[in-house]
Amino acid sequence: MHRSYHGINKGFIPMWKGVKVGMVYGFASMLLHIIHHFRPDGLIVSFDTKEKTFRHEADENYKAQREKAPDDFYIQIPYIYELLESFEIPVLKMPGFESDDIIGTLAHNADDKEHDVKILSGDLDFLQLISDNVSLVRFNGPIEQQIPYGPKEALARYGITPDQMIDYKAIIGDSSDNFKGIMGIGPKTATKLLQEFGTLEKIYEHLDELAPKVSEKFSTQKNQALHCKMLATIKIDVPVEFDLDAKFELRPDKSIAFLEKMEFRSLVNRFHRLNTNLDQPRKVEQKKKPTKGDDEEQLALF
Repeated sequence: MHRSYHGINKGFIPMWKGVKVGMVYGFASMLLHIIHHFRPDGLIVSFDTKEKTFRHEADENYKAQREKAPDDFYIQIPYIYELLESFEIPVLKMPGFESDDIIGTLAHNADDKEHDVKILSGDLDFLQLISDNVSLVRFNGPIEQQIPYGPKEALARYGITPDQMIDYKAIIGDSSDNFKGIMGIGPKTATKLLQEFGTLEKIYEHLDELAPKVSEKFSTQKNQALHCKMLATIKIDVPVEFDLDAKFELRPDKSIAFLEKMEFRSLVNRFHRLNTNLDQPRKVEQKKKPTKGDDEEQLALF
């Protein structure tokens, strides 16, 4: 949603009955592109709720620095829900948890069933979830050029394993989520220590082996580090119910009716082409080195 809103607002801004609907147009366009490229057997979209989560309850400063989006952002959200309903795409959310936790739980459960899971997001926090069956596809340029992050790609870029990403973030902090980690310890030191000792807890078991200044920083900020690890950990046990074997299929009548109502004529044409081409073989993903960038839109595919 944020990517669509800010991207469309830089160029043309579609209007519908006097309302800016660029975010809806961009979201629909991206959705069609995703379906065309991945041909998913199942597709889920997850959203945050307005209620505070368990992380906010544990830390009043969690994400407190984030600014409220413009009013014309929120006005378009009901149309996003209507769009997803017209595609019959399940929307999952749960008070007290973030969409990250919903996606984490679904990915974990689907992994247990050996589904091929792809998490589509600009958020690298999801690297902690990846496995042989679960990968992260970044929203960073054309989707067909993005190579899914698996364990090998994560290790090649960061020098640590996916499950160590939680400890890494607990040590270096996260400005976007507004927690500091261990002040004075940067990415290089964090990576080196995790490569040597494995986890944050193991580092604390070997403080006497660290350089005095590093040992002091860890020692004096232990409670903060463990607190940050809790904040950084995506839950994989949210009590959300969903049939992971439910099949996704295009619903032309409903989807086209929505796109036509919104006067997204070019997307109607794309939908017709998509519906015609879905019987064609799936595209082979191109090889491309993972690139940097960040975004908050989150979709889960499996």
